[in-house]
Amino acid sequence: MPRPTTPSTMDRLLVQKYDKEDCLAAIHGQRVPMALGLPLVRLCVVRGIRYHPGFAEELYGLDPLFTRALNARRIMSNVVPDIQNPNEVPYCIWHPQTASESTYRQLVACYPHMRYHVGRACAVAGYTSLYRELAILPDAHIAEEARECGNLDIFDHVMAEPAQYNVMNDYLRLVNLETPEKTCLNGDTAVCWSLDSKQKFTTADPYNEEEHLGFGSQGYFENDFNITEDMSIDDFQSDKEFRFDVTSLLSMPLPLHLPTVEKDLLILMAAYYGDIDRYARLRRPERILNEIECCVHGIYHNTQFALWWSQQQPSSKYLVMAVNARLIMNNVLATITPETSPIDLPYLIWYPTIAAPSTYLELARRQPTMVPQILRSCIVANYTDLFDVLVANAVPDLAVLAEAEESSNRHYKARLDQRVLELGITPSIECYKEWKMWSTRKLITSTTSLEKRMSPQLVGTNFPSLYNGIQCDATSVELMSSLPREWIPINSSKPVFLNYTEWPL
Repeated sequence: MPRPTTPSTMDRLLVQKYDKEDCLAAIHGQRVPMALGLPLVRLCVVRGIRYHPGFAEELYGLDPLFTRALNARRIMSNVVPDIQNPNEVPYCIWHPQTASESTYRQLVACYPHMRYHVGRACAVAGYTSLYRELAILPDAHIAEEARECGNLDIFDHVMAEPAQYNVMNDYLRLVNLETPEKTCLNGDTAVCWSLDSKQKFTTADPYNEEEHLGFGSQGYFENDFNITEDMSIDDFQSDKEFRFDVTSLLSMPLPLHLPTVEKDLLILMAAYYGDIDRYARLRRPERILNEIECCVHGIYHNTQFALWWSQQQPSSKYLVMAVNARLIMNNVLATITPETSPIDLPYLIWYPTIAAPSTYLELARRQPTMVPQILRSCIVANYTDLFDVLVANAVPDLAVLAEAEESSNRHYKARLDQRVLELGITPSIECYKEWKMWSTRKLITSTTSLEKRMSPQLVGTNFPSLYNGIQCDATSVELMSSLPREWIPINSSKPVFLNYTEWPL
């Protein structure tokens, strides 16, 4: 087929214009937008191509994204395409529909490197004979797909082998034919039924795309998986389907082969508790929502998790601060020198444990800017002598004064008041750092609020706190996982609280 190369056609890829009607028309396979520069518009076009045979054929060869979608659509319509370049090979060739067994057999005859793509399609469609003909390695993704699609002959065939492999990669849409690694079934497959969960697009702002945070100006969420390359874009929103309750997996060893689960909650709780084995196994290549906050909590409460993270070269400043804080509270100042960047210096250095007075004194010598939090540490630990040494040259702020107010030892409050008078200042704190006013008492509370079901959204991180400006509260998960099943308010239409008066009934 001739490939368009005229400048006017290519220029369409550069035009960034959002038009809701254009997006809807593309989704429904009615019209190709003239402006194809916005990622959202391209996703809508890909969605239209996959669901509407014959749509957007004029885009073939214009961009590898469109060409892959058109090739996938042709395969699913029982036409073997002429694939000229590796970047035109589609990854998913089984959704929203599968081709005939003979089409897949012809496809793998023409393109042997697509045998795992075809094997995956066999797992969806139940083409057991063709799957056996392929003579491919037992791939974990194919096994998970076959299990979820009810094609147990293929599933049993894969699992009967001594080992399973990661040949396919649903995160990167790659097939590793050269050096596949042994693996287990680990919930890293975008199984077919999950692709029917759709997200409704919103307005895209072509002038503000760099500022989006997960959702916003680009008009869509970034999914963990995108094997169809359309981000599950549609004109409606569907609820995410959960076919397996992960609650039982929170309190038992993980099986060698996971059931097909929405494992985000397992990832978050492994990070929250600092469980290295579970977290290292379960985590995804890209961090999920609230993962950093949970890791910070785990680092603070588990030294070994902190040491593991210190070897991962963490890119987040919050992870670096948490590791440094955990080491400080262990009386190890190896990572803190006079040259340490201020961005790596933690604020919370007295919870959940307290360092020795000599450690705090040396820390103040190496990093004088940390004296305010060291003073708070002294108040909490009741290190009166060290406090008196440091406060003589300190500038007290509101957070230190608030800590002194809570102390039963009135010496700290009196000495701070005296220092304020000496300096003739009005203590203050930056408005964007009001989280420093938190007390550690707020970090040890529980909840009585009940939910209808477990979900990653139960992990609360939407407010700043003493963990260097971020917070992670998993008490709702801990409550829900502890409940007898009959105490869960599945049918309640209003908020329910565990108060032993109104609930349980």
